[in-house]
Amino acid sequence: MEELVFLVKGSSSAGYEVTFIKDGDSLTALCTCPAGQYGNFCKHRIAILDGKFDSISSDNVDQAPTVAKWLEGTDVESALSELREMEKTAGHTKDDLVALKRKLARAMNS
Repeated sequence: MEELVFLVKGSSSAGYEVTFIKDGDSLTALCTCPAGQYGNFCKHRIAILDGKFDSISSDNVDQAPTVAKWLEGTDVESALSELREMEKTAGHTKDDLVALKRKLARAMNS
């Protein structure tokens, strides 16, 4: 099992802690923000998964690309891809996006 922890800027003055855990083919992503704590869609985790590291305030930002490697072949990757495809489609509904965000949140919390 491997683990990476990043401090990210957020609405809290102290920021939030985002933890990625790679265990075999499983990737878990946790965040201490209110959405993350309740197992909901969290923009802090998604930003790092999308390769956007500007919100990372810890001194280990150079380790962030490792998370992209861990993402490959996981259920988190497929759920994130499904969400990105839905976002590109003009015919999607808000309910469709909410359902896919929930699916992605479940995948990251498993």
